[in-house]
Amino acid sequence: MCNKTCKHTAPRMNRPISQLPLVLMLSTALVAGPVSPLKFFSGLEPDGASSLKSGLADLLVPSAVAAETKDDGAVKWTCPMHPHYIADSFGTCPICGMDLVKLETGGDKTGAAASGQRTAITVAPETLQTMGVRIAKAEESRFGRIIRSFGLVAENERMQTEMTARTEAWIEELRIRAVGDEVKKGDLLFTMYAPEFIVTQRDYLDRFKTRNPKRIQSIKTRLRAFGMQDSVIRRLEKTREVMEFVPFYALIDGTVAMIELRPGSYVKRGTMLTRIQNYDQVWLMVSVAEKDLSFIKPGTPARVTFPNIPGRESFAKVEYVYPTVDQDTRTGQVRLVLDNKDGQLRPGAYADVAFEVGTEQRLAVPSEAILKSGGGRHVIASLGKGRFEPRAVKTGLSTGRWTEVTGEIAPGEDIVVSGQFLLDSESALRESFRKLERLQLPLALLKLDDRQFAMIDHMVDAALYLHEALVDGYEVAPKFLDPAIEIKTLLWPQFQHSKLAFVMEDAVKALEKAKIAEAESEIQAALADLVLALEPWMRDGAPQHYADKKVEMYADQDSGRKWVQLAGRPVNPYGRGNSKSLPWPKPNPNAQEAVAQSKQDDGAETARRAMPGHNH
Repeated sequence: MCNKTCKHTAPRMNRPISQLPLVLMLSTALVAGPVSPLKFFSGLEPDGASSLKSGLADLLVPSAVAAETKDDGAVKWTCPMHPHYIADSFGTCPICGMDLVKLETGGDKTGAAASGQRTAITVAPETLQTMGVRIAKAEESRFGRIIRSFGLVAENERMQTEMTARTEAWIEELRIRAVGDEVKKGDLLFTMYAPEFIVTQRDYLDRFKTRNPKRIQSIKTRLRAFGMQDSVIRRLEKTREVMEFVPFYALIDGTVAMIELRPGSYVKRGTMLTRIQNYDQVWLMVSVAEKDLSFIKPGTPARVTFPNIPGRESFAKVEYVYPTVDQDTRTGQVRLVLDNKDGQLRPGAYADVAFEVGTEQRLAVPSEAILKSGGGRHVIASLGKGRFEPRAVKTGLSTGRWTEVTGEIAPGEDIVVSGQFLLDSESALRESFRKLERLQLPLALLKLDDRQFAMIDHMVDAALYLHEALVDGYEVAPKFLDPAIEIKTLLWPQFQHSKLAFVMEDAVKALEKAKIAEAESEIQAALADLVLALEPWMRDGAPQHYADKKVEMYADQDSGRKWVQLAGRPVNPYGRGNSKSLPWPKPNPNAQEAVAQSKQDDGAETARRAMPGHNH
């Protein structure tokens, strides 16, 4: 070991590669390709720190990482409670922290992952009653962009008739007296005396005697020009008698909307006499903002409501879009035709109008059924018999009451619309208890496979590297510590809710300290912190593993600071103080039995939860 005044030098690069610092070989292995697990200690010889790196070609990291992140196209990982989160590798759900489970691709799926690949919960009937769970079906609904405006009811000009005086005349008999009088088609409205009517009738009858068709048609046209109705002309042709008082009949069923007649009154040519209006259909004149006019075309559907007629709702299509825009209001007129056989819609009445632009049928659920979380949206599907299952969805358009959804929902499925928050909370609570149980689990009972063991060993490897750097007197290369630091990222998803998480957190803190260390004392402090962090895992979690690998732990008797090295003569990295050996705890004969029992219990619990009628 160098003295306290010397400057650390670079690693001795003239050594054979097997003698280079361990983490350098780790970096090399990351490029070299996959190797077998738990071989980084193989070939190590108990002759001191200089032989520490023998057999590093068998380092594990590449295979460990590849095995955890490889996407072979057949296996995905999902959260049991939030299945909309899908990952290519094992980890934890970023929403609730729950460990991911395998989600096999393929098979029979109906718009979603197969139900057997999700985690459903079962709730007892008596519990459901207290939760107030209410069910509705996912169904197709109409969605599109909504353009809101207002309109006024107006007379339908296609359903009205007007009568105008075509000659000077006197009103004789008057059957209608006021606006609002109801008339039927063919009802007599009034009779009119006009000299021109009498003269023209006589000419018309005279032409019949000459049997000149052209002359007859010419006079008939003149009678129509004076306003004589075809039914009256046919009567003249039949009776061949001149009518002194010419009758006028209603041409449509309707209501007298205007009347300017009095019995015996004189009217001039061009005088408006009366207007009959049918209100079975009315127009709705809608004002639309200029910016929205381009989206509205004939045939565009609209929903019409009337604030002053509660419960009245009409659905219509645009009949006509007027070609001009009002310069003052910057609005255009759009015309709708509304049925009004009940007579409730009166001209001038106000209406709210919602145009549905780009409307189409889309799958929707009641808006209150959607649960929101940081990771997205989901609903709770009811599977029947008290079983419920979360389904991931993406939301689209909304009408307020209904919201468009896409994802793991099919039309006709039962969806929970009330009480779903309690169901979601119950699942989350169960998972919290599971995490707590795992956090309290002894390190010796944690289930690590060979790859995961090897990853933790990389942190131990870093402690061996720091020890060698101190006793051999070379400078610590920060990049050589990066792979060990990255181990936490790789293992964190699996073990963040266990005691191993504390080990990894403290170990990374020590490694980060070592990366920026410059003085020998700083490296010594980083090594002491690293071994202190790893000690619970090494001594409580896997002491036999490190005993088998010929790793030994020592403590400086003066300072109490600890280090690890390979079996052999202890070399104190903290100075010239005496070394105290810290033997590994003796193997627990019941350890394997405890692990086996734990696995057995887990299997039994899984089977129990799968039994019909299980409620927890």
